[in-house]
This record gives sequence, structure tokens and C-alpha cells, in this order.
Amino acid sequence: MGALAMIPYLLFDLNGVRYGVEARAVLEIVWLPELTPAEEAPPYIAGVFNRRGNIEPVMNLGLRLGHPFMGYQLSDRIVVLQANGMTMGMIVNDVSDVVGIPASAIEPPPRYDGDTPAHIHFLAGHAKVGEEIVMLLDVPRLLHFPLTHAPDISASDVPAKPFAHFCPDSTDEERAVFRTRAHNQMQAMESLDAAERIPLSVIQFGEEYFGVELNIVREFAHLRRVTAIPCCPSHIIGNMNLRGDILTLVNIRGLLNITAGNSAAEVMVIESGELSVGVPVDRVHEVIYLRPADIAPLSAMHEEKNEYCKGVARYGVSMANILDMQKILAQGGLEVEEEV
Repeated sequence: MGALAMIPYLLFDLNGVRYGVEARAVLEIVWLPELTPAEEAPPYIAGVFNRRGNIEPVMNLGLRLGHPFMGYQLSDRIVVLQANGMTMGMIVNDVSDVVGIPASAIEPPPRYDGDTPAHIHFLAGHAKVGEEIVMLLDVPRLLHFPLTHAPDISASDVPAKPFAHFCPDSTDEERAVFRTRAHNQMQAMESLDAAERIPLSVIQFGEEYFGVELNIVREFAHLRRVTAIPCCPSHIIGNMNLRGDILTLVNIRGLLNITAGNSAAEVMVIESGELSVGVPVDRVHEVIYLRPADIAPLSAMHEEKNEYCKGVARYGVSMANILDMQKILAQGGLEVEEEV
């Protein structure tokens, strides 16, 4: 491989550390669902889940690397990896981006005096990406090396098994979301009714959940530094640089009669025709697949949102309003028509 060759890496965070794995080893990324305990599995295996008909093991990456057990959160994700014929998921806190790293910029991992031939190293190297140092993991070693070669894991680092529930410290609402995710993952999208299902991205404003049809969502991104635009209407928040492109951010809370807040952390990039805008949201949850029958008409209780919502659907123990983003873009008055 030439010195100038670029290797694509998926970057992610775990316990405050930035890691990377070769993107070619990544099959998909899903929100953490409810996991089923795996009997006779190594301590670092958190459980298994049904991924569209395939039973996949999931490792607690922190335990695999020899870190103490930290518990699970709704915001955690599973990165599904494949190497040398084996498929396995690993639990991470957040997924950042896919970046190209020059092969010449990857430095070998350090070796220490206490290392022995039996001591396994999961670190393939490290590289500087921007101002950060990224730990690059060796996927085949993560997936294939047996427990006898893994870092020592003390009994106090591993939660007792079996639990009555996955993630027993979670609330009833969080547990319902974990279970809903597991149910969505086990559905084989190749089934006869797959074409009838509507893919929706679930987002959150304050305490309210909303579903947005995926065909209008281009991507999601972290909310970064916003530059204000002078003399613009109040719903125009400003511009954000998204990988070199200038993205205008618009506030749709007013259209939905939601109290204004400063808790937005993510941006939903909406694209329709030639119009492309960013909508700041408090949280992005996951993609769900609903049958038309799963979406009910809005009740009188939600009539203030009727104009820009198509209906309502159950999400965990809560309800999610289904947004009509095409109507919001066309009739919500989001475009800036006056000259600035």
C-alpha cells in the first residue's frame, strides 16, 4: 500500500476516548436494543440480538478492552462488524464520522516491558485526526481472539447474570424503548409486507417525540458553531459549516407550538427538490418501520399540531407525532424571501 493511500475509518467514542475501526469492516450501525443474555459466553459478551433473522452476539467493548463495567444508556449504539467470516456487534457511546486517514499517518501501537507473547493487543495503531489522537482497533483480533488472550476482567467488573431485565437500572420508559428497538431489529425487511412499511426517524423536542419520513432526511449531524445571519426572520437560526457546505438552520418549534429551548444538540438535514435546510433537534433516537395501520389520526388533544402532522403512533410507552415535513417546507414560511 502506497504511503499516500487513504484508509476510511469509522470514528466513535467510548468512555470519553475516540476510537476508530476500518469502515470496510462495518456492516451497519443501530441503536442499542434490548439484548438477550448469552449462556456460556465470555464475560465481555453483553448478549445477543435478532438482526433481521440473524442471531448476532454483542460485545461490551469496554470490558473487552479491560475497562470496568459502565452500564448502558439509550444513546448507546451497536456497531456491527464482520471479519474473517465472523459477525459481531460492539457497544459504543456515540458514532462520530467516517474519515480517510493516510496510511503514512498511522503509527504502530506502543509496546511495554511487561508484555508477554500471550498478551493480546487490540490496538492496531493510532493517528492524529484534527486535534485529536484516535486509537485504531484491530477488528479481526477483537472478534476472533479467545478469552484466554484477552485483558484480565475481574468479577467486580462484570454485572451479575442473569438479570430479570436487560439494563435493570433503566426506567420503565427506557426499557420499553430498548424492547421496541429489539422488536424492530428482528423484523425481516425482506418479508412480503416490507414494501408497505414506512421508515421514520424518531426525533425529540423537549419531552415530545416526532417521526419524520426518512425519504426526506438526507443525514444527521452534531450541532456545531452557528453563525448568525443579520436581518433575518426569527425562525432563521443561522448558518453552520457542514463538511465545507454552508447549511442554513431553521427553527420549526413555533410551527408545532413547542416552547423555545436551548437544548438542541443535533441537526436533521432535510432535502426536498433544490431546498436543503438544517433543523436543530434535541435528540435523534432511531429509525423505526411502521405499517400504515400503526399510524392513528390525531386526537383533539393534539389539534394544535394538526396542520403540520399526519398522525400519531406509539413509541415505547409514549406517543410520537408524525410530521408532514413536505408541508412544513412548502407552507411553513421557512424560506427567506427578503434580501439581506
